[in-house]
Amino acid sequence: MITTIVQDYIDAAAALGQEAFCQQLPAPVLITALPLLERSFQAAPTHMLAEEDQLSARNSRARLDHRSTVFELRPAAPRRAPQISIGRAEENDVVIQDETVSTRHALFLPGPAGGGPAIQDIESTNGTRVNDATIIPMRVVKLRDGDLVSFGDATFFYYSPAGLWTALRKLLRD
Repeated sequence: MITTIVQDYIDAAAALGQEAFCQQLPAPVLITALPLLERSFQAAPTHMLAEEDQLSARNSRARLDHRSTVFELRPAAPRRAPQISIGRAEENDVVIQDETVSTRHALFLPGPAGGGPAIQDIESTNGTRVNDATIIPMRVVKLRDGDLVSFGDATFFYYSPAGLWTALRKLLRD
């Protein structure tokens, strides 16, 4: 199995427009989130935040790095069901080698009837969290670009293809 990292996508994001990038990468991704060093003091929020600031606040405990591993959310083999299985066992579509991840941990749902992409914990031992909120087992939770998704202790950023292009372009500017 070939491991892909963010750096493998950066060159494409720099060279291609958003539409061409999305054609080359039609599947959403999970990207390993690297932890930030803890701050000794953190002020509590005291005002309402704009949506962009909310995203920044959600991600203030993790960062996207060019060395982070990228997992494309696509079925390992063609099949009827659009769901993508995530877990530690090799028969999953996305295999996460972490002892806190269950054998069959969660399902990624590309586009349920109610809207966009979502995640569902399938009664895992250590739970699934989105932006630090624990998902009730078997409940479907919608995802947005930049959400932090945790399976046990393994934490990832979620991005749609267009969201990844935008995040990578921002990385290139910073």
